[in-house]
Amino acid sequence: MYESMTSSQHRCCLQPEVHYITANSSPPLRQLFPPVSIPSRLKNMSNQPSSPSQHPIILQLRAEATETAHQSSQAISSLAWLWPIRGIYFTVTHPEVVLSVKGTLVKSLLSSVITFIVLAVLTYLPQAAFLSIFTGFLGPFLALLLVGAESIFLLTFLAKPLFLEPALTQVFDSTLIAKGQGRVVNEGKAKYASSKSAGRSGIENAVVRPFQALSRDGVLKYLLSLPLNMVPVLGTVAFLLLNGHRGGPGWHARYFQLKGLDKKQRAEFVDKRRPEYTAFGMATLLFNFVPLVGLVFTFTSTVGAALWAAELEAQVNLIGGEGSSTKQD
Repeated sequence: MYESMTSSQHRCCLQPEVHYITANSSPPLRQLFPPVSIPSRLKNMSNQPSSPSQHPIILQLRAEATETAHQSSQAISSLAWLWPIRGIYFTVTHPEVVLSVKGTLVKSLLSSVITFIVLAVLTYLPQAAFLSIFTGFLGPFLALLLVGAESIFLLTFLAKPLFLEPALTQVFDSTLIAKGQGRVVNEGKAKYASSKSAGRSGIENAVVRPFQALSRDGVLKYLLSLPLNMVPVLGTVAFLLLNGHRGGPGWHARYFQLKGLDKKQRAEFVDKRRPEYTAFGMATLLFNFVPLVGLVFTFTSTVGAALWAAELEAQVNLIGGEGSSTKQD
């Protein structure tokens, strides 16, 4: 009897007390688990892309690459890449169009030669050796193109000190006049002067922009696409197409300003002819990669852009019809 009581008491002592929480007796969950304030810096981090591949610039670059790949065959078949070549021929037969800015031309030539030589001395051999590992005998040639692409990138920082864009604008206007389109130049200048005095913001002070692909928004994309040149042939073609797609319309910025097109009208015009502008930008970029004298080809490419604009203007005032929405192409 005693033993059984002792055993029973022992078991009772070993059993833990259990408190049952009812709906009436339980404290609110907010008291048990008070809210924790998340620092704003962590909130911002949570809104950021989870991986580098989701960065906005990467996504834009991917979208441009997809669009360019779909339009590559149209760009080649458009034959717009011939205009820079025609610009070279016209410059040789009409040297006065570029000799009017011979001071800037000489400065551009010297800058191009010096920049290319410095980069070649410092970077050509390491890049050629590295590329030869993956591309074999094509390594030295691809390294030469890569040095040309890098020199153009550096020369963009000299565009303003050299007054390159105003000089190219003068070449553009001179070519239009030589092709019998002086009326477009004179009316465009008068139209811009009146709109500027009226304080309108739709028309900008546009000049020829040979390095639109290397503008503030495009520099990072240009640098990210540089490694494409490490892939033999196809990689270089992809690099030219991608950056030509972005930089082609900049060669007609002056023409759009002369015709009084606002941003929306320019965008519509370019979108309708995107393959042609891609082909043109691709060809001009390839000429800029020519060793030592790459920057000089911006003058001949400007002449080619003006020849193209003169042909468009001769086609029943095509761009003027779009600007005023009175004619359709």
